[in-house]
Amino acid sequence: MTSAETRSILDPKEFLGFEVGQDRKLAGWPQVLEYFKMLDGASDRLQSRVIGESTEGNPFLMVTVSSPENMARLEQYRHIQDRLADPRTISSDAEAERLIADGKAIVAISCSIHATEVGATQMSLLLGHHLATSDDERVKRILDNVIVLLLPSLNPDGLISVKEWYDASIGTSYEGAMPPFLYQKYTGHDNNRDWFMFTQAETRLVVEHCLNAWHPQILYDLHQTRSTGMRMILPPFVDPVGPNVDPILQGELSMLGSAVASELTAEGKAGVAVNVVYDAYSPSRTYSHYHGGIRLLSEVAGVRIATPVEVHPGQMKPSRGEYPAQKSWNHPLPWKGGRWSLRDIVEYDFSAVMACLDNGARYRDQWLRNFYRVGKRATGVLENPSGFLIPQVQRDPVASHELMSVLRTAQVEIHQATEVFEADGQTYPPGTMAVLTMQPYGSFAKTLLEAQKYPDLRTHSDGPPKTPYDVTTHNLPLQMGVNAIEVKAPFKAELKRVSRLEPPAGAINAAMGESAAAYLLRPESNACARAVNRLLSLGAKVRWAREPIRVGNQHYPQGTFVVDAASGVSDAIGNIASETMQRFDAVSDAPEFPGYDLIQPRVGLYKSYVPSPEEGWTRFVLEQYEFEYTSLGNHDIQDGSLQEKFDAIVLPHQWTRQIHHGHSSASYHPDYSGGIGDRGAERLREFVEKGGTLIAWDGAARWAIQHLELPVKNCLSGLPHAEFYAPGSLLSVFLDSKHPIAYGMPDPAAVMFVNGPAFETKEGRVIGKFPLRSPLLSGLLIGPQHLYGKAAIVTVPLGKGEVVLIGFRPNFRAQARGTYKILFNSLYYGAARRSADE
Repeated sequence: MTSAETRSILDPKEFLGFEVGQDRKLAGWPQVLEYFKMLDGASDRLQSRVIGESTEGNPFLMVTVSSPENMARLEQYRHIQDRLADPRTISSDAEAERLIADGKAIVAISCSIHATEVGATQMSLLLGHHLATSDDERVKRILDNVIVLLLPSLNPDGLISVKEWYDASIGTSYEGAMPPFLYQKYTGHDNNRDWFMFTQAETRLVVEHCLNAWHPQILYDLHQTRSTGMRMILPPFVDPVGPNVDPILQGELSMLGSAVASELTAEGKAGVAVNVVYDAYSPSRTYSHYHGGIRLLSEVAGVRIATPVEVHPGQMKPSRGEYPAQKSWNHPLPWKGGRWSLRDIVEYDFSAVMACLDNGARYRDQWLRNFYRVGKRATGVLENPSGFLIPQVQRDPVASHELMSVLRTAQVEIHQATEVFEADGQTYPPGTMAVLTMQPYGSFAKTLLEAQKYPDLRTHSDGPPKTPYDVTTHNLPLQMGVNAIEVKAPFKAELKRVSRLEPPAGAINAAMGESAAAYLLRPESNACARAVNRLLSLGAKVRWAREPIRVGNQHYPQGTFVVDAASGVSDAIGNIASETMQRFDAVSDAPEFPGYDLIQPRVGLYKSYVPSPEEGWTRFVLEQYEFEYTSLGNHDIQDGSLQEKFDAIVLPHQWTRQIHHGHSSASYHPDYSGGIGDRGAERLREFVEKGGTLIAWDGAARWAIQHLELPVKNCLSGLPHAEFYAPGSLLSVFLDSKHPIAYGMPDPAAVMFVNGPAFETKEGRVIGKFPLRSPLLSGLLIGPQHLYGKAAIVTVPLGKGEVVLIGFRPNFRAQARGTYKILFNSLYYGAARRSADE
C-alpha cells in the first residue's frame, strides 16, 4: 500500500464519532467488528476473521497483523511454528537454526476477558489502526519480525451486556456501578479460570484457533484492577510459580515484564510496578506456560467502566503486598493521585502492548530459539514421574474419557498398551492408557495429573500465610473421581499412540432375558443423571433402590436406577444409552426392592443481584446434565408459596452478607438492591417446614445456619488463617453410603474445600465427615486438626422437610466432577421425598 492509501483509512475517532477512551463512551461489539472488517478491506497488513460463535451466539473475532510479505506466507510461518514446537520433527540443531532464521515471533494479544475491564477492547481499535497505517521504524520492525494475533474481546457477550447496562446508568446515582449480573453467561469473573478444563465456547475457540494453531511465544493478557492501587502491575510474578514451568520461560517472563514496565516508566507513565500481588501457580490462567510460551499479564487501575474517578492520595491504601504510594525497587515512580479515566487506561495499555511487540521484534531470534529449547528439554529430559497410567476399568468411565479429552484438547499425547506390562512393580493389562511426561506438553499433563504440594508462605516466620491468588490445587484425577496412577521409574511397554479417543460405549445388555421387564442402571457415573433425566422427561417410571439388588449373579448397589419397561420407554432407551454413554442391564423379571419413586425434580436456584460465579457454574452443570430449574431472585423467594412450585431449592456458595443484604440502595437502583433479607429467610424456613429440601453449600450454608436458626455449629468460625487455612484444597471425606445423598459415591471421596465451614450438629444426620487425621490430598492445609472427625455434609430436619448443608464446593468450576453426585442426589432426594408424601 502507498502512504496515501494508508492515510485514507479512517481512524477510530472518525469511524466511531468519538475519541477512543473518551469519558462515558464505549465502542460496542458490532462497532468493533465493523471497524476491523473495514481495516481488513483497506489494508494488506491485516486480516480479520470470525473464528466461531460465543456462548450466546455472537461472532468471535481474531485479527492477524504483519507485513504484507508475511501475510502472504502465513501458512509457511505456522508450519515453522509447528516444527519448532515439537523438536522431534527436527533432525539437528543446525536445521532448527535455519527454521529460527526463517520464522517470526508469534505474539497473541487478548483483550478484556473480564467484560467490565473495557479498556483493552477499546484500545484494540487504536492498535489495529496504528499497525495497519503507520510507517514509523518501530511499526516496520514489528511488522517484519512479528505475526500479531489480536483478540479484540475474549468475551463479546459480556461487552454487549456491559455496554447496555453502562449506557443506561449514565446520569444516574449508580453510574458506572458493576452490573447486577454475570458478564459471561455461566462463569462471570471465573472465565479466565477455564484454561485447563475448556468448558466454555470462548476458551475452546481461543485454544483451537490461536494457541494450538500458532503456538505463540508470547500471550499478552490485558486486565484491569482496583482504581486506588498502582496504575499498572506487570511480571515478574510473586512466588509461587508452578513447579513444572520451564526455567527458561520464568526468565523470559521476568525479562519481558520488566522491559515493558521500564518502557512505560521512561515515557513518564507513573505508578507502574512489577512483582506485586499476582502469582503464576495455577494452570487455570497460564495455558501458555505449559506450551512453550509465556503469559504476560498486565493489570491496569480501573475506573467506573467508562466513568472517570478522582483518586485522593489518602485512598491509595496498601493491599496484599501492594503499596501504591510507596517508592521501591519494583515501583520506582509512584502515581500521586488525581483524575483517572478510561483514556488513561487506553494509553497505558497501548504503550504496554507496543513495548511488548517491539521486544518480540528486536529479539525475534531469541524468542524462537528459546521456544525450541523449551520443547527440546520437554522431549529429551526424563524427570520423575516418567508418566501416568489410566486403567480402562474406572468407577465412572465417562469421567475418565472427559479427563483424557481435556488432555487431548491441550495437545497432550496419549498412548495405549497393546500387551501386558509392568511399571513400578505392578502389572497392567492391555488397553491401559499411558500419558508419558517426556513429550512436548508433558508439563501440562504432569501439572494436572499429579498432587500439588503448595508451599506454606508466610508474611513472617510466625505470621499468617500469604494469600494465594487462586486455589492451591488443580489435580484432575482427584477432582473428577478418576483413577490415575503416577509411575515413578521408567518402564517398558508396547504402546501405540491414540489418534482418536473412543468414548465409552452405551448399550443395552440383554443377557438376562430376551423380553425386558425392567432396565437397571448403576449409579456410579455422573452421566447416569443425564440418562435418568431424559427418561423422566419421557414419563418413564423410575425407581431408586434403597437397598442393594441381586439379579442372578449380578450385584447392584444402593442407588441403582430401575426403569419399568412397561412405561413405554423401550423404543427410546437404546438411543438414550448410546447418547449418554451408559450401559443398561435388561432383565426379564423385574426385581423387588425397597426404593424411592422418582419424579423430575422441581428445582429452584437462587440468583442474587450480587453476581455469583458459583451460581453461574451451577446453572451450567445443571444444564449439562439436563436438570430443569427455575432461577429465583430475592422477590421470588420473598413472595412465598415456594412449596407449591419446588421440591428443592439450591443456594450456591455466596458470602452471607451478599445473600442477606445484597447491594446497597445507595449504590443501585431499587430493582437491584437488597437481598433475601429476614422475609426471604422466613419464606425459605416455611418452604422446608412444609416438606421442601433446601440445599446450601459453603457461604450459603453459613447463611442457612445463621438465618434459619439451625442447631448446627460451624467449628471453624473465628479461627484466624494462621491457625486454620484451606484456600482451595482437595480433602478426603468419608461418606455414609447408605444415605441417598451419597449413592454411587466412592468412600472416601475427594472434595474441593475453599475455607468452607465444617459442622457439628445436635440434630439430623452426618452424611460426610473428615477423618481423624490430616485429610489433605492436594494443595495447602494449615491446622488440619480442626477438621478431625467434623462433618462435611449434614442433613438437618426442619418441620416436614430437611436442610442439606455442604461445607465444600460440589461442582467447583465444572472441575469437581467427582462430587457432582452429591448435588444431583440431593435434588433427586428432595423430589423423592415429595413423591413419597404425595
